[in-house]
Amino acid sequence: MHSRTSKARGVLALLAVAVLAAVVAGCGGSDDKSSDTSTGGSAKNLKVAVLSTGATNNRSWANSWADGAKKAAQDLGATVTMVGNVETPDQYTQQGASFAAKGYNVIIFAHGAMNDPAVKLGKQFPKVKFIQAPYEFTSAKDQASQPPNVGHVDFKQEQGAFLAGAMAGFVTKTNKVAAIYAFPFPALTRQPEAFSLGARCTNPNVTFTQKATNSFTDAALARAAASSLYSSGVDVIFSAVDQAVQGVIAAANASSTKPAYVVAQYRDQHGLGKNVVLTSVKYNLEGVAQSIIKDAADNKIGSHYYKSYNLGNLDVGTLAPLQNLSSALSADDKKKMDQITAAVKDGTIKVPDAVTGNPTIGKPGSGEKIDPASIGCTTAMQK
Repeated sequence: MHSRTSKARGVLALLAVAVLAAVVAGCGGSDDKSSDTSTGGSAKNLKVAVLSTGATNNRSWANSWADGAKKAAQDLGATVTMVGNVETPDQYTQQGASFAAKGYNVIIFAHGAMNDPAVKLGKQFPKVKFIQAPYEFTSAKDQASQPPNVGHVDFKQEQGAFLAGAMAGFVTKTNKVAAIYAFPFPALTRQPEAFSLGARCTNPNVTFTQKATNSFTDAALARAAASSLYSSGVDVIFSAVDQAVQGVIAAANASSTKPAYVVAQYRDQHGLGKNVVLTSVKYNLEGVAQSIIKDAADNKIGSHYYKSYNLGNLDVGTLAPLQNLSSALSADDKKKMDQITAAVKDGTIKVPDAVTGNPTIGKPGSGEKIDPASIGCTTAMQK
């Protein structure tokens, strides 16, 4: 995740991060100036900072990372500090440097476009581990070019987004679906692009529109974009923003287009709009956070650390239950969704990623250029 806001907004965000949502367990004061960041094999010596865009109680991206950080601290007896509302590269650099100078061993950037700040700080603080997530390397050479103390984690967001699109293809009555996203960068772009590809996998008549709001958190901007899309006949909108999803939900509730559905992400958000939130793509961010911190406690974060999670090895990219909107899909549609989910999980359907392989979906419009049949979709899967 990544945004380049105005100076005024940057100042506000810096003020916001001055108040830390911290979970502390174990020993070690925050004023420790030691440059030796090894844990000595003990989780009690581990000090981890997790930095994320969005408020830590926003029931979305940051909230999920915060929950995972809290659970890891409780389980391991480590010191884990969670900081939300860190939006710009400068803020990641400043906050990361501050924690490194205070003796933190591991600093996690929960933002898919913060590799440059991580590399910069990795060179400045060679004894501190900097982990950026999500991120995927274009090649082994690309990975080897990074400082050895800069690690990366990827979770296959394209898989869950594809499944959400497949469901949208079944559900839409107008054959018009859309996505609202914050900024175009590979780890985020792959989400709406995979959604559009999934929709065409199940519905060859569907058309797809996407709009950028240039904000993860501005609900008013998201609401305006969503209202415009619903007014044009779109009846399913995929949300690729953080807490600004609340604006998309508000637009769906107020829309004269009925039904007007929202497919949310990062956390089950059905409770925010029980009549409009069809499902949510859950990436088990809590589990990802715990996994990284557990690896740190076990001294498993070595040189060029890299992990990748998917539907198979951490159940990343699952769809939340439809709950009271279950009737939106027929029994036959549900059977086909089960088949498609299994096909994505076992690789029968090979959903493209942002930067690896051919084709890729890291650029806006790239997903619409791909024939669904070429990745394993069949006519038997269609509406």
